[in-house]
Amino acid sequence: MNKKRLGVTGAIATAALVLSSFVAPAQAATKNLLIWADSGKAPSVRAAIAPWAKANGVTATVVVKDFGTVRDELITAGPKGLGPDLVIAPHDWLGGLAASGVVDRVSNVSSGNYASSTMDAITYKGLKWGVPVDVENVALVVNTELAKAPKTLDELETNCAAAKAAIKNFKVCLELPKGATYHSYPLFTALGGYIFKWNGKSYNLKDILGGKQFQANASKLDEYYKSGVLSKDAAWGFAEFYAGRAPYVIMGPWDINDLKKQTKVKYSIVPFPSGKFPSAPFLGVNAFYLSKYAKNKVTARSFLTGYASGKEFGLAWFKDSGKQPANLEAQADPAVKANAELAGFASFSAAAQPMPNVPQMGSVWGAWENALNAVADNKSTASAAFTTAAATIKKTIGS
Repeated sequence: MNKKRLGVTGAIATAALVLSSFVAPAQAATKNLLIWADSGKAPSVRAAIAPWAKANGVTATVVVKDFGTVRDELITAGPKGLGPDLVIAPHDWLGGLAASGVVDRVSNVSSGNYASSTMDAITYKGLKWGVPVDVENVALVVNTELAKAPKTLDELETNCAAAKAAIKNFKVCLELPKGATYHSYPLFTALGGYIFKWNGKSYNLKDILGGKQFQANASKLDEYYKSGVLSKDAAWGFAEFYAGRAPYVIMGPWDINDLKKQTKVKYSIVPFPSGKFPSAPFLGVNAFYLSKYAKNKVTARSFLTGYASGKEFGLAWFKDSGKQPANLEAQADPAVKANAELAGFASFSAAAQPMPNVPQMGSVWGAWENALNAVADNKSTASAAFTTAAATIKKTIGS
């Protein structure tokens, strides 16, 4: 989904958290919790769990795992008794983990603590499987000195034409990295596209890549590459936007620190414009999952239902990570609401569609990226490229 999510190879054990002074050592020694997290999430897990661990006499150990391999390692290590009690992972892994039989249901978490779309993300085959930690989605970031925020694709095109005429060394209007599937989803949906057809509660795995609905508007992608709205040379790092040469870029909340550090561009964060269809980002939900083979299930469930799902944990998570907590009470806290950047991304979250958490999603990314690249390189029209991609995906997943 984005380059920032790649972890560090290998595992690094962390020190156990300090025990409460009022808990007897013999009692505390029987309370342990082992959590796996990638390098980006591990520090925040440690910070957010510390108050609960101290108050309950729990030794909580967070082990850093490589983001690219932890899923497979959980599947192989769990049955051997070598896995964790809990793992924190993006919700699109859920289908594969549940189908592999390595995670347990977590059914007694109050749905009222979360938005319905957040609960949809951790639901698989009608069952609840995790405790949401944070939520994220991309949005349009606007250089307010170069252009206004467009509400429609027509306005985007008009603003881009003006920017092309006014900006010296103009290269691209909407800086969207080549082949950026996850980031391109708002544009894809505005043109009538989708990965699997979403009915508001679940995905139809037989209806892929927008079908006729997208095909009717696919030529817009061809036009955007020819006119400079998009560019095949756009890359990660957003050099044109940060240099003040591109008025628009699609970013996620993981880019907030970079946005704040730079001083050249004055910006606002707004929903992506709609076309003939409403635009929608993917909703990403990081969640705790309980290993079926957890050695400390009682302690793990106590943490999940008694603390991780509550406001206090959500605020601790926000304070350390800077990310939007999934818990609604935490989201409503003045400290969270005062964060202008998170508020900007949240302005587009109501339209978000949960990224598919079905095992078949793994077969989509490559074909989707190939289609985008073929259009960018002028090797195929968007209509032909996505027809080929849909056929490839259908064949792969047997739909």
